Order: sequence, then C-alpha cells, then structure tokens
Amino acid sequence: MQKTNTVNKLAELTKSINFKELPCEVVNQSKRLILDSIGCMLGGSMQDQGKRIFNHFQAMGGIQQATVFGTRKKVPLKNAIYINSYLATILDFDDTYDGHPASTIVPVALNSGELDGISGRDIITSVIAGYEIGIRISNGIKPTPERTHRVRGINTWQIFCATVTAAKLFGLNQDQIAHALSHAAIHAPVPSLRKWGFKSGKIQWLKNNLGWTSYGGVLSAQLAQLSFIGDKTIFDGQDGFWIMASSDQCDYLAITEPLSNNYYILKVHTKPYPACRHIHPTLDAVKTIAEKSSISADQISKIDIHTFYEVVDNYTFYPILPFDVPYSAPYLIALLILKVPVGLSWFDLGLIGDQRLKTIAQKISFHEWEEASKAYPLVKRELMSRAVFFSKGYGQVQKEVRIPRGDPRNPMTDKELADKFVSLASPVLGMKKTEEVKRIVSQLEELDNVRSLTNLLSIDN
Repeated sequence: MQKTNTVNKLAELTKSINFKELPCEVVNQSKRLILDSIGCMLGGSMQDQGKRIFNHFQAMGGIQQATVFGTRKKVPLKNAIYINSYLATILDFDDTYDGHPASTIVPVALNSGELDGISGRDIITSVIAGYEIGIRISNGIKPTPERTHRVRGINTWQIFCATVTAAKLFGLNQDQIAHALSHAAIHAPVPSLRKWGFKSGKIQWLKNNLGWTSYGGVLSAQLAQLSFIGDKTIFDGQDGFWIMASSDQCDYLAITEPLSNNYYILKVHTKPYPACRHIHPTLDAVKTIAEKSSISADQISKIDIHTFYEVVDNYTFYPILPFDVPYSAPYLIALLILKVPVGLSWFDLGLIGDQRLKTIAQKISFHEWEEASKAYPLVKRELMSRAVFFSKGYGQVQKEVRIPRGDPRNPMTDKELADKFVSLASPVLGMKKTEEVKRIVSQLEELDNVRSLTNLLSIDN
C-alpha cells in the first residue's frame, strides 16, 4: 500500500470544481437531488423525532442565523444544519450511494448559503463537489465483503460530503481545504450500523447520526478557516483514515480519481419508497406481482423472499414504532400487498397494529440468495431479490429484480421525483409554496440569492 499525498490531491480536486465547466446533465442531476432532499426534510419535520430534535436545539437559544425547514424558526448555523440533516433522513426516503449523501450535502449548502446570500450557481457547485469528493472517499475505503459482515457505517465517510460542501461555500483556499479534510477525519463518527437495534426490532433513533456528521463537517471547514492546523497525512499509510474507519483496505487511486467526465453524482440512487434501500428490490418485485396478478391478500398461503444477507439478517422484524417502519421488510411487503399509498401514510401508528398487515407479514419467509450476497458488498453492485408468492387456486407466481427502481440504470423520472416532492412538501408548506419551491429549484442556476428559496421553506406564522 503506497504512501500518497491524498489530502492535498483531494483539496486540489475540490478547488478545481467550478460551475462553468460542469456538464448540463450533472447540473440537472444536482437540482433533482436538491429538490428530493428538501422534500425529505419537510416530511421529516412532521415526525415525532423531528419535532423532538428541533425542540431540543430551539431551547438552547442563540443567534438566529439559519432556517429550520418546516418550522418558522431560525437557530445558530450549525444547529440548523444538525436539525435539517437529521430531518432529511428520518423517513429513510433520502437518496443513496452506499449511504445517504444528500442528507449531509443539501442542508449544509442551503443553510450555509442563506447565511451569506449565496447564488444558486454556487449552491449547485458546492453540492456537486460534496457528492464527488465524498463518494470518491467512500469508494476508496470500502471494506472487503468479509469485513462488511462484521462492521459497517456510512456516516463515517459522509462527513467529507459536508466538509467539502461547506468549504466551497466559505471560499476556502486549497491549503485550507486540505486542513478541513484533516479535521473532518478526526470528527468522523464510528461505523455503527451493526448496532442499530435490528435484533430488538426497535431502531436506534440516531441511526446514521447524520445530524452530527453534517455539524462536524461544517465545523471542520470553519476551523480550517480560522487557521487550525490539521495532519495532512491523515489518509495515508497503514495507520490512515481507512483503518480508523474500520476498513481493511484502501484504494488511493479511487479516492483521488480525477473528474474526467466521470461524475459520481450521476450514479446516485433515488427512492420510490420510504424504506431502506436494501429492501427496494424486494418491494419492486412484490409491487409488480401485486399489480399484475389477480391474487388477493386472502388467497396468499405464503411468500418466499430470496435476497442478500443484509436483509435476511437484519430486516425481518415487525415494527414497534413508526420510526422502525423503513427497516421492516415483512411490514413493508404487507403494505404493498394491501395497496396502502406509498409515502407518509406508511408511518401511521395505527397501521402497525392492523391485524391484516400482521397476518400477511407472518406468511413471509426470508432466504439468503448466494449470488445476491456476493454482489451486495461490491462498489459496482446490483441489489437483487426474488419474490415467490404461493396462493390458493393460482399456484406459484414469482418476480426477480436485479436493478431496483431509482438506480441510475432504472431511474425515477423527473415527474416521479416531482410527485414525491409534492406529497412530502405540500402537507407542510401548502400547495402554492410547494409549487414555487419546485419552480425555483428547477431554475436554481438563475437564482441570485438562495434566501429566496430558504424563506419559502419556513412555514407561515
């Protein structure tokens, strides 16, 4: 494993990203992901956990710098970023790339941007930089499949998404960006996914801890701006960040890969369901069978799901609270079979006790599919599942999915993403403001001051 000057290379790459050189498809993708993340934040603001975290930070007081989206309040910048990043991931409806990058990028960009009245072009540029640098680090420090079985955590690398986004907006020079990245490695949270409470069926409310991840990322950029010194060898050698993050390997070429028209933001997944991405191929398969066959819920005798080990080992419990819903594969399958509308309605506490859902969930068995398990931990992977329905009178019906909806190889349309946004935003903002937010984001590069957008994300008194 060769020693490299990784931090300086990343800082140089970060500094080189500018709006004028960005391809149109990359700019358009950034606007799709910004709109999607705003919807997720607004949807999260209606949930119990979102209200509690907001109340906690509001009680601290402090200078009113940045908007908590879906409320009428402003709080200190890093507190707002913490809250909004947490809101963005509550429903598990936020985008994915071996993590949830938007939730540590978009809140940072919007809140930091509103503080100084940043232009839409600069917001877009900072968002794209956050994706590109963060994902390169993710690819480079990805553990082997064997290690992934033991320890996994996405928040650990996502701190660099927040740091780079903030660094671009704060106007840090190349040397300052290098120090900011060094600080971020020290602020990075530990990989924690294996201790989320899957066995008890009660999910840890911090989950990925993306609120802190964004807070720590922004703080890292601010400290660099104040000339705090970092260790620029933080990524390098046998004691580099990769092993600090509990990986067992490091690919420095992947970390410092030049843009060269290979923009990873184009490889980010969006979500048609408020559910862990790991379960999406199963939900696609079930949805297809439920829509195209005439099998009723009462006629189903059993359902076999064949998929990769992460789902089989962790996501087969029945939910206790609405917060648990995105990780309960049996419950999510039952919702689709009973055709409960996808979205916020899935988090209705009353549904969890519905005996019809429990009856269906009890008929579902999960089995590890070896091919799917081998593909799952890879950087270039497929998320695979096969659903098999057994029914009275109809025999056996099955559907296999290897590329779930929302994957760039099977993308959600602009209309699907817009409809998703409206379903999440309109209960909070009302339809008029929701449509105005859509319009502004679609033309974000023409916006002189992002406050025109963030002001709309504050509810009326």
